[in-house]
Amino acid sequence: MKKVLSIVIAIVLDILTLIIGLMATFINLFTGNFLGAGIAFIVMLVLLVVFPVIGGIIAKDRPVRINEKNTINVEGFEEKHLSIKEIKRIASKYQYGFYLGKTARSIINQANLAEKKINEAREAVNSRFEPSSITWDRYMGVVNAAADTAVDNLDMMARRISVLDEKEYSTLTNPIKHITKRESINSGRLEFYNENRQCIDKGIQDNEEMFNRLDTLAIELRKSAENSAKTDAVIEDIEEITGQIKYYK
Repeated sequence: MKKVLSIVIAIVLDILTLIIGLMATFINLFTGNFLGAGIAFIVMLVLLVVFPVIGGIIAKDRPVRINEKNTINVEGFEEKHLSIKEIKRIASKYQYGFYLGKTARSIINQANLAEKKINEAREAVNSRFEPSSITWDRYMGVVNAAADTAVDNLDMMARRISVLDEKEYSTLTNPIKHITKRESINSGRLEFYNENRQCIDKGIQDNEEMFNRLDTLAIELRKSAENSAKTDAVIEDIEEITGQIKYYK
């Protein structure tokens, strides 16, 4: 919405500038004020360039700041998944795109959030239970499984978006370019792109749910020990979500 509004405003301002500028130029010419006419014409040209530039700056999405220092300490992480740094590097190539930009920025945001959410849940478990106790083992095991699932989702998202191309996606989704002799081939490619987008969007949604549950767990664990029923319920919820995500992959 912001992009469309910025473009419309820029066009309206350019039209008004052109009309007023030409009127001022001709009035000065008819009255013999050639210097005034020249100044009016130059100002008009400058404003015709400035307004679209300002509109473009306003409409442009701000890039996501990539924190290269974020890493997740999950046992076997390096062997099983792309690193968080690599995931963000892959997604950052797409973050300015019209079709894939929003998806790429979501991947980067989740990669930046992952370590924070996971570590907060682990710290809450450590502060509530004695390390190596039965309850600690259970809770920490669930948190680690959730962490592994979230990172696995991020890995999947990065690998899927890496096989997509912004320019080709634009061509496939353009009705005029899509109606060609190779329509059946294009339809297959478009289906391929849409399928990958859907998988990535599902991964983003799953991770958001997982992070929300980890937040809830950390909050409940920091409350009094009398809330054990609530924390047990959250743990069971996390286990269920983790199982569902793994099952539907």
